[in-house]
Amino acid sequence: MLRISLFVVSAANIAAGAGLTGVYLRTRSGGGVPFVVLLIALSLFAQGAFTVGHLRRWWARFGERAAQLFVAGESAAALVGILGTLQGILYNLHPINGDQEFGPLMAAALFATHAVIGLTYAARNETFRVREPA
Repeated sequence: MLRISLFVVSAANIAAGAGLTGVYLRTRSGGGVPFVVLLIALSLFAQGAFTVGHLRRWWARFGERAAQLFVAGESAAALVGILGTLQGILYNLHPINGDQEFGPLMAAALFATHAVIGLTYAARNETFRVREPA
């Protein structure tokens, strides 16, 4: 069940990344969407695509390194997602010019949700060798 949940959230990340990329490319000439939106879109897409590859065992030839990279990436995404969610909530409590920003808040929440599910999946399914010091 956890694997299915992770796959669904990964698909949502890929879709959100593709959608945000489309929004940026369509509206960039008008200056309505900042460049950071494209960076967020690419991050969402990369997180979702790498996770789908991990679940489908596309990175199996890299062995334990792929699982380590998965855990490291999800740990970083959890940190960014949780801090972004907190920042979004705090900003929306007292918005500048009355402009509440729910888009970045939702992207950060999607990041964090994906990361927590991914780390839970890794904790239950990945095995890492313990190396003895030389």
